[in-house]
Amino acid sequence: MRFPVEIMITNKKLSYRDMITPGDIPEPHESVESFEGYMNVKGKRLTIDYKEYFDDGEIADTSVMLEDDLALISRRSDEMITNLVFRQGAVYDCVCYNGYRNMNLRVSTRRMKSDMSAIGGKLNIDYTIEILGNVAETNSICVSVCPTDSVS
Repeated sequence: MRFPVEIMITNKKLSYRDMITPGDIPEPHESVESFEGYMNVKGKRLTIDYKEYFDDGEIADTSVMLEDDLALISRRSDEMITNLVFRQGAVYDCVCYNGYRNMNLRVSTRRMKSDMSAIGGKLNIDYTIEILGNVAETNSICVSVCPTDSVS
């Protein structure tokens, strides 16, 4: 079953690359964006697909897949490919292609909660990203979805 949905993404990111002095904790960046896309439900697997449009003109095809207690968020554009895997309390080694080379990321999911179903819902994930054993980001993402009549 595939049907159109409205999607709202709330993302809070604390990037340790923004540190000016050692020990300084930078302010988190928060963004809220809305998209139109499609939800596909096949048995226990639920997939949400949409396009992200960035200020620099870049377009990414993004997919959020949920099955049982596992979530996968994939983003593909001309300049970047990211596949992040989440499961509460688990740590996964993931790969990000940044346009020049592959980077190995370690994704640690501190908390993941979902009430997503064919009628919509929310997926909340709190996680950290490590690069070469160093924490690079502490993130929180909320994907909210509700059915709509049509997607333009």
